[in-house]
Amino acid sequence: MFRYSVIFFLIVVISLPTNAQRLLTESEAVSKALIYNKNLQAASLQVKQQQQLLKSAFNIRNPDFFVESPTGNFYTSSITQSLDFPTVYTNQYRLQKQQIGVAEKEKILTEAELKYRIKVLYLEAQYSELVSSRLLIQDTLYEKIMMSAIRQFKAGQIDYLQQTFAETQYGEIHNQYKQSLIKAASIKAQLGWLIGIKDSISLEPMVIVQLQPQFVSTPDSVALLLNPAIQLFNQQEQVAKQNISLQKSKALPGLAFGYFNQGERSTILFNRFRVGLTIPLWFGQYKSNINAAKTSQQIIQSKQQGFQQELSVQSVNTTSEIQANWQSVQYYQHTGLRKAQEVITTSKRFFESGEIDYISFMRNSNDAYIIYLKNLEAIRNYNLSVINHKYLMGQL
Repeated sequence: MFRYSVIFFLIVVISLPTNAQRLLTESEAVSKALIYNKNLQAASLQVKQQQQLLKSAFNIRNPDFFVESPTGNFYTSSITQSLDFPTVYTNQYRLQKQQIGVAEKEKILTEAELKYRIKVLYLEAQYSELVSSRLLIQDTLYEKIMMSAIRQFKAGQIDYLQQTFAETQYGEIHNQYKQSLIKAASIKAQLGWLIGIKDSISLEPMVIVQLQPQFVSTPDSVALLLNPAIQLFNQQEQVAKQNISLQKSKALPGLAFGYFNQGERSTILFNRFRVGLTIPLWFGQYKSNINAAKTSQQIIQSKQQGFQQELSVQSVNTTSEIQANWQSVQYYQHTGLRKAQEVITTSKRFFESGEIDYISFMRNSNDAYIIYLKNLEAIRNYNLSVINHKYLMGQL
């Protein structure tokens, strides 16, 4: 009974929060990552950069200034200013507005990817900690069983095979426990680097996400429009459309006006001005730019359709994963854990009454503990499938 009292004590100790660690919730981890992440900061700067370029949409050509002698009798200065057709500036401004939209959509996509990464990493950290806690319980029990087996072998109460089996089982579990500690520490360290916290942290316990899978259906193409990548493709298509309008407007005549005295010094001021048109004579180059802009739009449309097709496949997969993982969770919650506890209780009773030896007791216990670990894995897999589903649907 003493060994089981020790195990109960360890469970209580493990469940108690430590004052040396700071509790970090998932929502807090996401919030800190959004503030600390350098890629997201770069995305914000790209939005700012595109906004700064908005004023350059009305870029007017530099004026031509000359000093020359048109009559050969004296030098005079001249200045000429050329302007594109007014719709060119309007389309350039609209195009830059769309470019700002692209930068904003890219920022949203970066934000969604970061949220997804943090949520998955937080879930993995929760899972790894619970696995370590479960293995610690098993490791402690198996160590005591091993020590007891060694004493009984020396006393001649059991054979060498039972002692060796007990030592082997403890060695396997102890190795798994040590590995789980290393993995848990590594995942928490990764999480700490992403959120800018170097101190030791504790996490919320892993619980089953409240999402009833019977209400999760395979989304159609309309439902997937909230996906950040799809929205980015849509915005890029708007840029391509506006670029077509810009290239077409560039093929229109421009305006030129200026001041130039081609006569004598006594020429009246009104006759010193000139006005003209810039003729888009080389129409082939404008046509090529227009065709290239149209092709760019077609490329974006094809990429968008291809991505949406792949997204639909992924949504079908995540939906089926939610259903399958939920089924697994329900089994372990309602049947598996209860059966595992029955195996442990029965094996303990048979072992203490001498009806089974160390080998049978440890084999039965090991099978039961595997069920406990599979339950944790089922919860992790289910929560992960929910995160994947929300990410595809643009709901993170």
